[in-house]
Amino acid sequence: MTAPRAYLPASVNARRDRGEGLFVARERVESPYFACAPAGDVWRLTPTEALLREYELEAPQSALSRTFLRFRGLPVEKESVSLFCEAAKLLEAPERARIVALDRTLRQRAAVCLRTGGGGGLYACAMMLDHLKGD
Repeated sequence: MTAPRAYLPASVNARRDRGEGLFVARERVESPYFACAPAGDVWRLTPTEALLREYELEAPQSALSRTFLRFRGLPVEKESVSLFCEAAKLLEAPERARIVALDRTLRQRAAVCLRTGGGGGLYACAMMLDHLKGD
């Protein structure tokens, strides 16, 4: 699996965002994989649907990701982008407690989406979780 940082343009020096985005950079970034919005004196980079689609190309690695196949290809939702950001941050700096919390939150979100509809982007999140857990 390619880490999300690899999708940044080569000239960009970005740090992990401590807020709701994935990365922050001192300069505006033009990329099909990241939306760029001002956040004080830096630019907040948030994954776009194009980046999540890249992770949806992978075959499922675990029973969890196989059950999430039903969400592949659906329009990506804001909640899924937030979960994807959390998973990507944990790829760079894993913390066991946060991985367990992410697993629980991802399953809860899927349960809600099964009842109410939606869930676009959850398959990409499940693929990230597979890599975090080593499945």
